Amino acid sequence: MAVDRTAMDPGASRRWIRRCVAVGALFLVVALVVTSGAGGTAAAGAFGTWALLAGAVFAAGACVWRSLGLTGRARWGWALLAAGLLTWGVAQFTWLARRWVPGVAEAVAHRGVEDIGLVGLGLLIPVALLTMPRATQPLVNRIRSVLDGLLIATSLVLVAWIFVMDDLQAGAHGMRFYLTLFFPLADVVIATMVAYMLPLQRDRRGFGADLTFVCAGMLAFAVADAGHVYLHLVHDFGGGPIVHLGWLAGYALITMGALRPRVAADAPLALPSAVWSTAVMMPYLLVLTALGTSVVFQLQTGFSHRFVSLSRSFLILLLVVRQLLTQLENRALTRDLETRVADRTAELYAREQHFHALIRHSSDVITVIDSSGVIRYQSESMQRVFGYPAAVFVGRRYTDLVDAEVAMRLAQAMRQVAARPFASVTLELVHTHQDGRKRPSEAIITNLVDDPHVAGFVLNTRDISDRMELQEQLVHEAYHDSLTQLANRALFRERTAATLESGATATVLHLDMDGFKRVNDSLGHLAGDQLLVRIADRLRGCLREDDLVARFGADEFGVLLTGDDGAEEVARRILDDLDAPVMLGARQIHVRASIGLAGTELLEESADTHGDRAEQLMRNADLAMHHAKAVGGGVFATYRPRMRDGLVERLELESDLRAALENGELRLHYQPTVDLETSRVVGFEALIRWPHPARGMINPLDFIPIAEATGLIVPLGRWVLHEACRQAVAWSAASGGRPLKMSVNVSVRQFDRADLAETVAAVLAETGMPADRLCLEMTESVLMTDTEANLEQLVRLKALGLTLAIDDFGTGYSSLAYLRRFPVDTLKIDRSFVERLGVIADDTALTDTIVRLGRSLGMATVAEGIEEFGQLAALREMGCGFAQGYYFSRPVPADEAGLLFLEGAHTPV
Repeated sequence: MAVDRTAMDPGASRRWIRRCVAVGALFLVVALVVTSGAGGTAAAGAFGTWALLAGAVFAAGACVWRSLGLTGRARWGWALLAAGLLTWGVAQFTWLARRWVPGVAEAVAHRGVEDIGLVGLGLLIPVALLTMPRATQPLVNRIRSVLDGLLIATSLVLVAWIFVMDDLQAGAHGMRFYLTLFFPLADVVIATMVAYMLPLQRDRRGFGADLTFVCAGMLAFAVADAGHVYLHLVHDFGGGPIVHLGWLAGYALITMGALRPRVAADAPLALPSAVWSTAVMMPYLLVLTALGTSVVFQLQTGFSHRFVSLSRSFLILLLVVRQLLTQLENRALTRDLETRVADRTAELYAREQHFHALIRHSSDVITVIDSSGVIRYQSESMQRVFGYPAAVFVGRRYTDLVDAEVAMRLAQAMRQVAARPFASVTLELVHTHQDGRKRPSEAIITNLVDDPHVAGFVLNTRDISDRMELQEQLVHEAYHDSLTQLANRALFRERTAATLESGATATVLHLDMDGFKRVNDSLGHLAGDQLLVRIADRLRGCLREDDLVARFGADEFGVLLTGDDGAEEVARRILDDLDAPVMLGARQIHVRASIGLAGTELLEESADTHGDRAEQLMRNADLAMHHAKAVGGGVFATYRPRMRDGLVERLELESDLRAALENGELRLHYQPTVDLETSRVVGFEALIRWPHPARGMINPLDFIPIAEATGLIVPLGRWVLHEACRQAVAWSAASGGRPLKMSVNVSVRQFDRADLAETVAAVLAETGMPADRLCLEMTESVLMTDTEANLEQLVRLKALGLTLAIDDFGTGYSSLAYLRRFPVDTLKIDRSFVERLGVIADDTALTDTIVRLGRSLGMATVAEGIEEFGQLAALREMGCGFAQGYYFSRPVPADEAGLLFLEGAHTPV
């Protein structure tokens, strides 16, 4: 393969132009000296002869220089061209020196030296051109270009003979004269070869402008050789020096072409089709002209000259050979075309089979319906997904084969997309399986009526039963307690708000088990969980079918009663029922409860919404429950307005919280996050602590709600974020740059601030914390409230490069659609799922489902609340990535957490 190693120097073009100007100037000087006749004809002839030799040497040297910048066939081609030009130049000098340079004539007056011109022009230069790389041009085309050149040259010579030469040298044409004719013939053949090469070189190899100069040089040779033949015929060599300037011009042009650098790829020759047609027909037109001229000549003279007969015979022979080559090429092209057609047919068949295999085994059912509603294509996957053979549908109206509601929705969707070509719409339907089961499905309808290959509406239908079941399961778990299967606080609040909205009278009972912590401490959490399940069963037995019982968390329960009467009776019935001992194995456990009652008759009218009224009703019941517990427990108490006196303490706590924030009394504790694969600490979750100077350590559950309600959560959250990032940077620097992931909780109230992203960016800049090492944790309520605004907020936060996590996942309601839509990176599995691992199979399955869900969505999973090795082992088996919990470490102050990270110790396995 030929490689052009010429440097792509932008200044090479300017240097080449200067060289061309120098070559042109030298040619003009020689032309002026020769044409002026200064010193006489002999002096001009001698000067021109030496200039011609110098031109040949320069042209050969330029070709050699060009070959050194190439490799492969291109190098050999230019080297052979140099040899041909040099031998041709030496032969020319020998011929001319005999007449114009007497002092040199004796030294070169040998016919053998002259005859080397035949080798140079007739052999070396054509071989050089045939050697030039033309990867796309087969050998047959190259031979045909030689034949076309011979046809053109022979035709021109025959015409010239009839009109000029025969009159000048009638009957006096010896062998030497015919040899003289060889040179212009060879020039024409070579020029024809170059003319055929040039378009292919430029179109397919990106170069070829150098060959343009070679072609022009050969044409100049042809003109000079033709003039030389004419002078030979008339025996008048006085004008020889001027005629021979054509040779010198040819050498100058070839020199320019060889020196031309390849600065950039030459533009392809955009020749019109008429030019190509004329070029292809040119040899035939000239042959017809020559043959017609010879016929006219014979008719006029009455005889045929031997030269004319031989030329015509030679033309006929060339035509026959060319036709044979054309036949051979046509056969080769036919075979190649047949092979390509066969290969293409096999490829199309393979693609068709591949397409059918994909459609046949696809989980989607593909249906094509024409504009009249008739099914034109039905994929075979219909039988696998919905149980019906595909043949049942083809040729029938789709609306006649499905339920009326499905048919109506499909028709409406098709009308919706019919107005816009290639438009699509997605809708959820319920199809009926052949066995009669209802199968939730998702259908994507695309308008391809204008596509000639389809000409219809394309329905991509998939069975989403599994997805819907998973979503329903998540919805159920979001609204129900995983241990007792009772409703949770979220569902209880919604049902209470709905009852109030309907105008019905409602009473809320808030239950808290007395001394339940002692059961956990003495018998363990497993026994405590079993006790909670038994209590839940007893509560169900004490209520009517329309009443609602819920577990709020830990050992707290809620009951929603509708109607005006019977609330206190239900409370007594519950207390009496709970007095009976509970059998846990061989042990009898006695439990009591404190119950608070709150009815709608004492609700304030200031509440704006039914949700706010529901919250107020539940809060009143909670206040009454605390009052019942304060008097010793085991009783119920009805809410009275004076119970709000406890709110005074809340106000005091709020004031102390403001002072603590201003005076720097708050502290951060850090709970490590462990990589379950390596058992190493890879990060921490920052948790705020408040060591009150008078009340001691205050539970975050007591002051965080106050901060959220008063708006203090905004400055408090910024302080936590700044302190956590600062500490993380310090620990990372002390450990030699080991990466540390710091997680910080973000409140829903903080998301209400439009400048949250700017605040986070400012903290990152102030502390030098890398954004990818910060994780912001939020509850599921962020995804469900003010969705569009929070989505925009999350997108802006994600653009900073940090990580986003959903905390306590599974305790709220997050549909799969929201999970796919929001840019969340991590799911933190709530401790209520983790604490039941290995105890109840459904809980284990649900935790595994959440882990698999996170993996399928490309999210990391972090399990919270690990307290036992069995839970750790189960999570590892599920493929959970990270974990937190007392099993590894409680939240600890900064100095202790720093030791955990800096020492790089492994956690317990």
